Amino acid sequence: MKLNVTIEIPKHSNIKYEYDRKTKQIVVDRILYGSMVYPQNYGFIADALDFDGDELDILVIADQAIAPGISVPVRIVGAMEMIDGGETDTKLLGVIDCDPRYSQINKFADIPTHLLFEIKDFFENYKNLQNKKVEILGFKNDIWAVEELAFCQQLMKEYGSMDKAEFVKLMKTKYPEKYTK
Repeated sequence: MKLNVTIEIPKHSNIKYEYDRKTKQIVVDRILYGSMVYPQNYGFIADALDFDGDELDILVIADQAIAPGISVPVRIVGAMEMIDGGETDTKLLGVIDCDPRYSQINKFADIPTHLLFEIKDFFENYKNLQNKKVEILGFKNDIWAVEELAFCQQLMKEYGSMDKAEFVKLMKTKYPEKYTK
């Protein structure tokens, strides 16, 4: 599946930018506490709402660091399920769709294993110095990722205007399995 996503954080940055749906701006949330940097470009899908109350996240595999706010064409090739602060925080995995170097990555099985190790290692450890726990539940294939995207797009249609805290509270009652693994 192909779509355009918006980059929040460039590859190799230690600055955690975040999209603010109310102001429609990308703002600095924090500087990462340790020496780690994002292993790939990190973005969001504006019309999809994840169970943490934020737009659905996506890592965009590319050679280049892409500036915040730029719209990028990607192919969805998988996902990583994780729990961050007790909330589901899915990361879709996409590959840049306008670079011939990545024309051979079309499904989850095509992603180099070491790249998956780097992504998993980053998210398992990037909050260690904040004494916050992140639990990686595992990787999912491209079929699962596209289904999750469709579900999150439906959540945005139904609940996108709801206050974030109210949304999470409601989702915890409707989908408790998304908050405890």
